[in-house]
Amino acid sequence: MPSPLHPSARNLSKRITPAPASRRRQNQSPDCGGSVLTRIVKIHIRLGNGRRANAVTLARELEVSSRTIKRDVEFMRHELGAAIAWEPSTQTYFYERPCDLLPLLRLDADEALALVLAGHTFSAWRGSSLGRALTAALGKIAGVIGSAISLPATEVSHLVFQPDDAVEADEETRFFPVALEAIRRRRELRIHYRKPGAEADERRTIHPLHLAFLDHRWVLVAHDPTRRAPRNFLLARIRAAVAGPSFEPPTGFDLPTYLRGSLGRFTGGKEITVQIIFDSTVAPYVRERPWHASQEIMDLPDGDKSNNLGGGIKVTLRLNNLIDVQRRVLACGSHAEVLAPAELRAAIRTEAAALVARYQAGPPLTATPLSPPL
Repeated sequence: MPSPLHPSARNLSKRITPAPASRRRQNQSPDCGGSVLTRIVKIHIRLGNGRRANAVTLARELEVSSRTIKRDVEFMRHELGAAIAWEPSTQTYFYERPCDLLPLLRLDADEALALVLAGHTFSAWRGSSLGRALTAALGKIAGVIGSAISLPATEVSHLVFQPDDAVEADEETRFFPVALEAIRRRRELRIHYRKPGAEADERRTIHPLHLAFLDHRWVLVAHDPTRRAPRNFLLARIRAAVAGPSFEPPTGFDLPTYLRGSLGRFTGGKEITVQIIFDSTVAPYVRERPWHASQEIMDLPDGDKSNNLGGGIKVTLRLNNLIDVQRRVLACGSHAEVLAPAELRAAIRTEAAALVARYQAGPPLTATPLSPPL
């Protein structure tokens, strides 16, 4: 388990109150915020480029006790994630692998999220000298959060400009810091989760693995030890969250593979090949904004009337569930037709029949052409 927070580090965010004279005499080198940062930077530089140092030498150079140096090293290890190792035979510290200084400067989860968004926002400047400088700086700081977050660059505007759904945004980001911290430290979360229509919260204990922005919503990907399988939890549905003991990630779980076949927030198991034909009205929109990374497009000849969709395109997708793609196809109305798989085609037919029955029961309607659905 991580060591308790370094007592001197706590002073970084608090006003420093002078210690009584008797206490100062017992500790001739009282810690303060500035000295802590100075020592951490100097220890980092001292251990750079594969060099080694022992606590006695470092204490002499920094004019503190060797016990203070040992506490600093433990703080750097457990609280900042520094890869500092100890060699008993030489009584020295050293870096097990190259370590940049910036990732050691700890950010809270809100600041980390801001950096993620900034990285995508400035991506348009990547070709300029300013863009290269920003990319390099943000790349160094990215080590603070590692691979805890995934965010499609195309969705940044949805997060940056939200004048009409500020309340929903607050609901989604309220537990973002808690979830991100639990992912970074591999701490289980005990949550109260409220599904739509439920009368009471469901209490779950989960192992958080990743935060992903899917289908305009923040989703916490976690391993459910009770169900022994990964599950997705919408942050907006979490009513309470408390960190628990540490956990070991499930063996064999590969996040890119898990999310690769998802079109939206839902994920499944085996890969399913989906084929859809779009007519010439919708085809330009599907080309402009692909539905999925696996999307393959084949042009249909103008004279092809086999599906009354000549001049359109045939799209092939490889997904791991059919829930989100069914909704997308229905949104296209008569401008799209599912060819495969058979279960998706049957589901669309059933839903279309229900829509016909619903509208036939009402008063007569006059058809009015609408703008393209995408």
